[in-house]
Amino acid sequence: MPYFGFEDCDGTPVLKVPATIHGHIEMASRSQISSNPILVLHFVLTTLDPAGSPAAAMQHKLRPYRPNDALQFHEIIFDIGTDAKADRHVESMKALVDCLKHLEYERVEIFIYTHSETDRGDIWGGFEDDEFVGKGKSRLIIPGDPVAYPVDDFFAGLFVGGIEDYVRGATLWMLICGHTIRVPDSFQLLKTCVKQYQAEHAFAFGATSLHACLSIPLVTIYVRRVLVEGFEVQEVISDLLKACPRFAVHSSIIHMHNPTAFRRRQPTMMEYHQGVKHVPTATTSMTISTYTFFQDFTRPFGNNLPYQCSNCMCVRSWKHIVSRPPSAPNQSSFICQNESCGHTLTYTKPEGSDIILYSQSQKGRYAPASGWLMSVTVEPCTPARV
Repeated sequence: MPYFGFEDCDGTPVLKVPATIHGHIEMASRSQISSNPILVLHFVLTTLDPAGSPAAAMQHKLRPYRPNDALQFHEIIFDIGTDAKADRHVESMKALVDCLKHLEYERVEIFIYTHSETDRGDIWGGFEDDEFVGKGKSRLIIPGDPVAYPVDDFFAGLFVGGIEDYVRGATLWMLICGHTIRVPDSFQLLKTCVKQYQAEHAFAFGATSLHACLSIPLVTIYVRRVLVEGFEVQEVISDLLKACPRFAVHSSIIHMHNPTAFRRRQPTMMEYHQGVKHVPTATTSMTISTYTFFQDFTRPFGNNLPYQCSNCMCVRSWKHIVSRPPSAPNQSSFICQNESCGHTLTYTKPEGSDIILYSQSQKGRYAPASGWLMSVTVEPCTPARV
């Protein structure tokens, strides 16, 4: 129907003729430009270089869309390895909260940049006190050993002094090595903390030696599609994945969505038009989605093809036999090209997983393809932390 632009209280057009719209479509019809206040908290272990984290890239990308008072970026260098250091951290967090409490934030993004312990998946919280040996010019400083805490104890020690209130409804970026994800007990503790601290979203990564700087393209697209244009993470996850092909080879991506979390932000455009209300129920579940990069010839179903044949020890000897033939659509097999060997490997697509395909050769029906393998699990949400 004609667009008049203005109506009175009875719904009658005020203008006698339809309004003329000047301009053209520049964005998706459901997108928007959001300029509401955002808080970015960057927690960095004392020995790490903050420049290696994507948090600074987030600040840089957000700055053109936010006035100075609408974007708060705080970098916290932490060390809670001893009781005395933990007490000082509490005081610093209290001072930070005093600075933050004068403004309401629609979005809170929290980056945690530290290490994880290789065997148990515990998270490094700091270091023991240094020791001093000798006197005078011959005096030596022996650095204190690292101190790692179980995930729940780490959260309890880091988020103190009132800063824990800002975790509610926030997005957590766990920039730690993937041992915390690979060890079942520590991963379960992480999921429990996401629920109990009421974080709405959490991202973690599976690489055993995570290079956080490689995640910058992922964070950059997240800024544009989620923080600026106002889409929900689940709506644009494919855009995030396609933006980081180099990071795809390096690490899997784990996304946790907690729908029972405290809601800081206004409804997204989709939620507004559909009339969606944020009303958590006792039966609401948290969704954990794991995205693993695959390539038919080098990473079949997300598995790293061995660089060397374990039978004859030849290097790069694999020949792809067939990829997902009609008789076995969920299998991919390889054979060693050494004539005296013939060792074979077969990989099977994980049960219940889906493929997000974004690159496929046009040469043939079973030509090599690459993309992301998506596995989804759900867990019941637990009561919030008191």
